[in-house]
Amino acid sequence: MGAVTTTKRFPGWEIMEGAGGGYIAFRAILVPGDSGLSNVRCGATLSELFQHLAQEMRRQERPPPRRQLPGSQFYLSQSIA
Repeated sequence: MGAVTTTKRFPGWEIMEGAGGGYIAFRAILVPGDSGLSNVRCGATLSELFQHLAQEMRRQERPPPRRQLPGSQFYLSQSIA
């Protein structure tokens, strides 16, 4: 595997060459599994990896989805009626 490097273009991500070729990026600080974000992204070329990281940065900028408790929709509809 190659050396780990960082880039100002994608802060918070560390990039390294994959053992079998290609490139791997991983977050320096992991995000929770239910966040909708990735902790690892891969690409066959640096260009492909950078495209994937740009997608991830756009996803990160979106507000997280609203979560509701199970059955809360039913409860609200019954209390309004």
